[in-house]
Amino acid sequence: MPTPSQEIRQRAQALRDEINHQRYLVHVLNQEDLSEAALDSLKHELSQLEQEYPELITPDSPTQRVAGKPAEGFTKVQHQERMLSLNDVFSFEELENWGERIGKMADIQGGYYCELKLDGFAVSLIYQDGMLVQAATRGDGTVGEDVTLNARTIEGIPLKLKETYPGRLEVRGEVYISKSDFEKLNIAQEKVGLPLFANPRNLAAGSMRQLDPKLTAARHLSFFAYGVAGNHGLETHQEEHALAAKLGLPVEKHSQLCASLEEVKTFLSTWESKRKSLPYQTDGAVVNLNSEALFKQLGVIGKAPRGAVAFKYAAEQGTTILRDIELRVGRTGAVTPVAHLDPVQLAGTTVARATLHNEDEIIRKDLHIGDTVVVQKAGDIIPEVLQSVPSLRPKGAVPYRYPAEIMGVPLVRKEGEAAHYVDVSALEEKGGDVVLDELLKRRIEHFASRGCMDITGLGEKVVARLVDAGLVTSVADLYSVTAEELLGVEGFAKLSAENLVKGIAESKTRPLPRLLFGLGIRHVGIETSLLLTQFVKGVASLGEVVTRLREASLEELSALPDIGPVVSESIYKYFKNTREQEVLGQLVAAGVEPSQAQVAAPASVNTEKLRELFEGKTVVLTGTLSVLSRDEAGDLIRSVGGKISTSVSKDTDYVLAGEKAGSKLAKAEELGVKVLDETSLQ
Repeated sequence: MPTPSQEIRQRAQALRDEINHQRYLVHVLNQEDLSEAALDSLKHELSQLEQEYPELITPDSPTQRVAGKPAEGFTKVQHQERMLSLNDVFSFEELENWGERIGKMADIQGGYYCELKLDGFAVSLIYQDGMLVQAATRGDGTVGEDVTLNARTIEGIPLKLKETYPGRLEVRGEVYISKSDFEKLNIAQEKVGLPLFANPRNLAAGSMRQLDPKLTAARHLSFFAYGVAGNHGLETHQEEHALAAKLGLPVEKHSQLCASLEEVKTFLSTWESKRKSLPYQTDGAVVNLNSEALFKQLGVIGKAPRGAVAFKYAAEQGTTILRDIELRVGRTGAVTPVAHLDPVQLAGTTVARATLHNEDEIIRKDLHIGDTVVVQKAGDIIPEVLQSVPSLRPKGAVPYRYPAEIMGVPLVRKEGEAAHYVDVSALEEKGGDVVLDELLKRRIEHFASRGCMDITGLGEKVVARLVDAGLVTSVADLYSVTAEELLGVEGFAKLSAENLVKGIAESKTRPLPRLLFGLGIRHVGIETSLLLTQFVKGVASLGEVVTRLREASLEELSALPDIGPVVSESIYKYFKNTREQEVLGQLVAAGVEPSQAQVAAPASVNTEKLRELFEGKTVVLTGTLSVLSRDEAGDLIRSVGGKISTSVSKDTDYVLAGEKAGSKLAKAEELGVKVLDETSLQ
């Protein structure tokens, strides 16, 4: 066995202390300081350390018990059979490792029974001769709390079993609240000016621990049975589900018997995205050995049975170590802090960098180099550091503070703005500064991006090579680059050079809003670019478009809908800037002639039906669409009079969600915003 270093011992102890503290907050005081996903991440890290170094396991380790002690105010209940928790696995590799471990201990027969894991609150129900006589929480696994009166208010829990079952029967299951009921309760909270409930799981747990059953009844809780405790002559876990259903207890209907771990993987993969369409929240699936005899033979280790694990779907939050903060110069001269992290798996991808937004956010989150931090990645959202965990901070760590300059250039912070900037005008006067090159690279990356000119093959690394080689000094220079010149740049062969030149040429006729957005005018996104396209409607060529915008007065621009004084002034100054006028002239000379036509609708689209649905509506797009890209779907919705927004709020009419939709979908469900799928575009 490897011997843990002093640093590893200290980390394990710090993790134990923090997890125990968080569990006390949640299970005793009904408070939440860290999200469940972040807490799971800390628990998983501790579990991995203890598996590698068994001597680190202590009697008070969170891995050795189920939960915190019962809260005061409820009668304590001694469980006749321990209510165990489950060890978590977060990947197919960890699932296979579990299969190998138990395979060495027993001859695995009878397959695996998989059931979706509800994000709810575990309870035990005791029936005596078919009548409900007691309900109890899990508590610490040995002693729980008597919540019988609250359980009786839940319609899904029968007070009398459908069929008489002689003697004592203990049913275990999950109390939860449906997505629709959760939304209704939050709408009611908002109407009376009360804080919104954070999530369905916490609401279910808090509702079951109300001292007044009337408050529990008002929450419209639901219940699913997932097992039967004790010896009742049942040979498989599948039979436990069947018995519960036969007796009139609700059972989650999507459970499945799988003959092998490969079939288990198929089940898990199928439900990773499909589960989002269910009317209740799930955060994973429970994989059980179906054979009761095998399950009992393998026994229990610590808090959990060896014969079952909880497979957690890719978390959108996790914890990791902040190793450094890098200041990155953006295309407008804004300087953005980027966190360099120990790699962590989030939402199915490895995250090693995350945005920190600005200096105020770094100070507010009290970030120190070496901190354990909570990181979030939800769907298409850029990874973000949410908070630090101060109790896990290494000794001697100092808070990060912005430097006075970057690459020899002073940083300035304009009044009323959160971001720091390099002085672009001063840089242009000097010329040749390394910061100027960074600005140019960001501008070209933006210009070539999919949402703008969509130039295939012109990614971050290629842009850096072109700028470093001196081939491009502005976006206009792209259109004069030849294949022969590219052959002199590292990484290019004849075919790749020809393909890039072809891709650049094809971008000359991209829609005008894409070009205007790609120019990188400060404060101008795609929606404002569309307004500017309407402003110059009827103008034939790019040269005439440039002339019309250069001659536009500040008053004309300010009069455009949804454009305030800051944005209109930015547009006005851009088209008066001598350097930008030169670049625009070069684009015209290079033959760039964007179209002003709307996106062509697929043949399957009923335009009139689309107009009835989206005209005058605000729509947020999230997730991956299969027929159209998100940009194309946005263009299509705009073409019938809809408006695309990047964030979900009370003013959002619809959220159109594709596969792997993230936090925007969750926000829509939280606010009660109607969610559409891709079929709404057909």
